[in-house]
Amino acid sequence: MKKGLIGLLALFLMAALPSPAAGAEVLPRAILGIFGGMGPEATANLYQTIVEITPAAQDQDHVPTLIFSFPQIPDRTTSIRTGDRSIVPYLVEGVRLLEKAGATFIAIPCNTAHYYYDDMQKAVRIPIIHMIREAAVETLKRHPDIKTVGLLATSGTIATGLYEKEFRDRGVAVLVPDEGQESDLVMRSIGLIKANSDRELCRDLLGQAGRDLVRRGAQVIVLGCTEIPLAFDPATVDVPVVNASRVLAEAALRLYQEQVRERTRADLTVHLKS
Repeated sequence: MKKGLIGLLALFLMAALPSPAAGAEVLPRAILGIFGGMGPEATANLYQTIVEITPAAQDQDHVPTLIFSFPQIPDRTTSIRTGDRSIVPYLVEGVRLLEKAGATFIAIPCNTAHYYYDDMQKAVRIPIIHMIREAAVETLKRHPDIKTVGLLATSGTIATGLYEKEFRDRGVAVLVPDEGQESDLVMRSIGLIKANSDRELCRDLLGQAGRDLVRRGAQVIVLGCTEIPLAFDPATVDVPVVNASRVLAEAALRLYQEQVRERTRADLTVHLKS
């Protein structure tokens, strides 16, 4: 399997490295690894968002990034529904490849894949950002008085209960679309988005699902699938919207900045002692 995975590796250094002085270390102090392909457009959207929110005046101010886009990973929702663990080696190999390539932390733009978060985190020594946990924390940070959120996500993510657990631990209830709407509105839209088809229809379908959650009492809509923000229009609902993909981008930028500060201090300490 390893040879097959490496053959599919699309690994790109997507930010300029600092110009070294004579004898200086070339590699940056921190490197973001994005483990994507679930789906590819959502992966590109995450990187684009990171670029947009980075306070950069020049190329060298951006986040050094390695991207492994591996669309051949088995379907996450199907794997969860059937209990098929054959997906795990794909996910484990993906994060290991990024670690071996030099990433100092990892972001995964796929909510449903976080069902296997523990498998992936145990496989590497570097931290993997927990997208769903970050989304719950950020939602409560922005809207501390809410009691109920509405979740738009894949049926696989909903089945895992990961969002429900994170919000329940913080005293917030989670509403999800009923079975018919999940199938006919949300999952249908996600499939169309992945097929790059009829975004206007997706906008209407997702807006209908979001409005129904608001009607049932949702005070905030959480976009818990990385495809959904590619078509969802926040103007279609009259409550705040939290985009978990953007939250992940913000968390990645924050962790990068923290790692750079920590390693700069460590290097300075070593220099002063020498």
